[in-house]
Amino acid sequence: MSKKTKALPLSKTKEFQKFKELLGQSKRVLISTHLLPDGDGLGAEAALFHYLKRTRKACRVYNPDPLPKRYRFLDPKGQILLGPGEVELWDTCDLWIIVDTNDPRRLGKLWGELSLRAKKIIFLDHHPELQPTPEVTYPPHALLLTDIGCGSIGELLYRLFEDLGFTKINSDVAQGLYVSVMTDTNSFRYARTTPLSHQIASEMITLGVNPEEVYQAIFSSKELSHLHLLGSMLQNVRATAGGRIAWLEMSLELRKKHQASADDTQSFLNLLLLLKDAEVVCLFREEDDGQVRVSMKSKGRVVVNRVAMELGGGGHEYAAGLALSAPLDKTVEAVTKRLENIVESYQKFGK
Repeated sequence: MSKKTKALPLSKTKEFQKFKELLGQSKRVLISTHLLPDGDGLGAEAALFHYLKRTRKACRVYNPDPLPKRYRFLDPKGQILLGPGEVELWDTCDLWIIVDTNDPRRLGKLWGELSLRAKKIIFLDHHPELQPTPEVTYPPHALLLTDIGCGSIGELLYRLFEDLGFTKINSDVAQGLYVSVMTDTNSFRYARTTPLSHQIASEMITLGVNPEEVYQAIFSSKELSHLHLLGSMLQNVRATAGGRIAWLEMSLELRKKHQASADDTQSFLNLLLLLKDAEVVCLFREEDDGQVRVSMKSKGRVVVNRVAMELGGGGHEYAAGLALSAPLDKTVEAVTKRLENIVESYQKFGK
């Protein structure tokens, strides 16, 4: 599988040139993002969909999971950001664009269903490349276009749109880009926030995005039962390594008791970042399929994606995740033990 040459500007790489050529030739374009879609992937999909529609492409979005309630404002008529059983697929598509992941496993059943029906596949991503494993393979008609220096997929798309020059960004495209940039930088607070992140936000607001409406739609979306769930979990915060590692454990039974979806709990982890001694924080959540989903965040000194990749996951250096088919207690033990070793290494050697 081809890889982007990091030393070159994105528009000068052979991968970009191939992407531009494929996009120009394609009539039917399918867009997808990963399981448990987030604001980065969904915002990017919405932006890309509206951009391609302006170039008169036949374009559809098909995701492995349904659209979370708090992102419905991106698709108020329920006709664009569609999930399983909600879209009529073509027998074949000219180009399948996958955003916000470079890992076919994170597409769930979609990968087996569509990887051979798409004439060409391109991953648009900003995560570090995966460690080679027998489970991760790419067909010869797949291409990876990535830049780990981008703070979000929205930032990557903004640069691609500028270099493609097929059409101008309108208000619909702008809203998607803004959602992607804002959510994946945690409202411009993460270390991967770039000057361009702020520039994009400014330009999208100029094009009609209402920052308060977007923020309220995404983050003021909790039910009272969700806060009761959060309160229950905060009473049971656990820590190790002298408080430098802290985590929350959420059983499926507890989540169902409070009528919360997986997406309803995504923001819980950020509250642990308030702990002054914590270097790394984690959320361990039992999923509907029996797996345990692990989300990890670092305050910017300890690299956590090495643990995620070691256990079959991935992500950014300071924000990563994985899923294991193991009991909750065993998953907690496996992850925290590895994190303890890394944290201790940083304490002793600074790396």
